[in-house]
Amino acid sequence: MHAQGQRRFCRNSKAGGISGVANAALAWCQSLLSPAGLAHSLSLVCFLAQVILINVFLVQYLSSTVLLTMTIDVPLLLHLAWFWRVDSSYRAAPTQWFCYSWVHAAKVVVLFCRVMPRLTSSTPAVTEDVLRGSDFSINASYFQDLFSPTMLANLLLITPVFYALLMFRTSKAIFGSLSKRVTVDLIMHYDMLWHVVIDMVDQVDMFYYARLAEWVGSEALEQHKNSLVLIQTAVPFLLFFSMVLQAQAFPGVVTDKWSIPVETPASASGRDSLRRPSDMLPRLSVLSQGSAEQLEPTHRSSQASQEALSRRPSQEISFSDRVSTGGVVHRKTTSGPGTERAWFERQERARRRRLQGVMNLIQRHNIIIARKRSAIASIFLIDIPFLTIRVWLWALLQHTYFPGLGIKNGLCIVLNVMQYTLVALASKESFKRIKREIAEYITRFHSGTLKEEAEGESYGERSGQEEGEGGPPMDQSVSELMHQDSVPSLSASKEQAHQMKQALHKVGRDTARGVGICVYIFALTLAFAAGFIIAQGETVVELFIAWVQETIENQDQR
Repeated sequence: MHAQGQRRFCRNSKAGGISGVANAALAWCQSLLSPAGLAHSLSLVCFLAQVILINVFLVQYLSSTVLLTMTIDVPLLLHLAWFWRVDSSYRAAPTQWFCYSWVHAAKVVVLFCRVMPRLTSSTPAVTEDVLRGSDFSINASYFQDLFSPTMLANLLLITPVFYALLMFRTSKAIFGSLSKRVTVDLIMHYDMLWHVVIDMVDQVDMFYYARLAEWVGSEALEQHKNSLVLIQTAVPFLLFFSMVLQAQAFPGVVTDKWSIPVETPASASGRDSLRRPSDMLPRLSVLSQGSAEQLEPTHRSSQASQEALSRRPSQEISFSDRVSTGGVVHRKTTSGPGTERAWFERQERARRRRLQGVMNLIQRHNIIIARKRSAIASIFLIDIPFLTIRVWLWALLQHTYFPGLGIKNGLCIVLNVMQYTLVALASKESFKRIKREIAEYITRFHSGTLKEEAEGESYGERSGQEEGEGGPPMDQSVSELMHQDSVPSLSASKEQAHQMKQALHKVGRDTARGVGICVYIFALTLAFAAGFIIAQGETVVELFIAWVQETIENQDQR
C-alpha cells in the first residue's frame, strides 16, 4: 500500500508539472498578442543577435578565449527569457540592464582597440573634394561584407533598441493603464528614454574614431600625429565610463532603502527591518489598473489576529482598533467572534491596499532618481567630453569638418542643465510624499511598534529630534494617551498626532538614500588609474623619477 501511494503521488506530481508547463507556455503565447509581450520577444531577439555576431567578430580577430563572456551572456539570456510576465519586469529588468551594460561596455572597448582598426573597409576611395568623416553610411552594410566597420557599428546600434524595449515593458509594469494619464514621473520616464537613446547613437558615432587615421587624411596625420593618438586613447575610456554609468539610467537599478513593515500587525510584533522595495515586491502584486488589488488575508494570520483580539479586554481598546470617519472616532463594536473576524479582514485588505499604494509611489520615485543620474552622466561623460574632442579635431583639420552630432552635444548640455532643476525639485517632493505615506501607514496599522519604541520616554525629549512638524509639546507618553477615554475624539486626535510625529521620526531615521553617482565616477577613476599604473608600471616610474630630477635641478638653479 505504501509503494502504491508513492507511485500515485509521483504520477500526480508529474501530471501537475506537465500541466503547469503547458499552462505557462499557453500564457506566454497569449502574451505575444499584447504590446508588452511582443516587446519581450523582440528584446530576446535583439540580445541574442547582438551577442552572437559580436562574438563572431571577437573570435575572428582575436581568439576563442573571448568566449568566456558567455558565462555571463547565457545566464543573462535565461534570466531575460524566464521573466516574461509584465508584472515581473519591474523587478527583473533593472538587473538585466545593469549586467548587460557592464559586459557590453567591456566588449566595446575591446572592439574599439583590437577589432575595429583591423577591419577591411569595402568603401570606395573618396576624392579630395568629398567631405570625409565619421558620419553614418550605408556603404559596406551588406551581409556578404559582414566583417566591415559599418556592419560592426550597426551591431552596436542594437543597444538603444534593446534599452527602449526594456523601458517600454517597465513602464507597463509601473503605470499600467495609468500610462494614459500625463504625470510628472511618466513624462520623465519617456524623456529619459529619448535622452539615453540619442546618447547611445552618439557613442556609436564616436566608435568610428577607432579609424581616425583613415578619414582625416595623410597630411593631417603627419602634422598632428600626437594629438590624434591622444584622441584615440581618450575615446575608449570615455565610452567605457559612459556605458557603465548608463546602467543607472534605468528605474530600479539604484534605489533608496525604506523601512516598511510588511507583515500583518498580529505577526509583526515590532520587527521592523531595513528592506529594499524590490525585496518586498514578490509578496505583492503590481498596482496596474489604477487601484490596488483586493488581497485576501491568509487563514493563519486571520486566526491568530482573531485570538489576539478576543483575549483583549473590552476596556483597553487601542487607537488602532477604532474606525475614524469624518473626524469623529467611534469604537469598534465587538459583539462576537464573527464580527471581529470580519472587521480584521476589512482592516487587512485596507492595509494591503495602502501598502500597494506606497510601493507604487516608490516605483515612480525610482524613475526620478534614474532621470537625475542619466542627466549627470550625459552632461559630464558624453556631451562635454565628446563636444571637446569634436571641436579639437575641427581645429586640427583647419575648420574643414565638423560633425553634426557636435550640435547635438551643445543642445543636450543646455537641455539637461535646464531640466535638472525641475528633476531635483520633483525628487524632493516625491521623497517627502513617500515619507509621509509610510508614516501614515505605520501609524494606522503598526502603532504597536511605535508604542514599544516610545515606552518609558516622554514626548518632550523626542520633540527636538523630529523634523518638519510643528505644534506645542506634550508631556504625556504614548501609554498614558492610549488610556485616556474620557473624551474619545480629543484623546484620539492627540494620540494620532503623537504617533504621526513618532512615525515620521522613525521613517527619517531608518531611511537610507542611494549612493550618489559622483561616488561611482570617483571609484571608476581610481580603478582605471590603478590599472594603468599596474599595466604601465615601468613607464610611470620613469616619468616620476624624471619629474623629480627636473624639479630638483630647477630648485638648484634658483
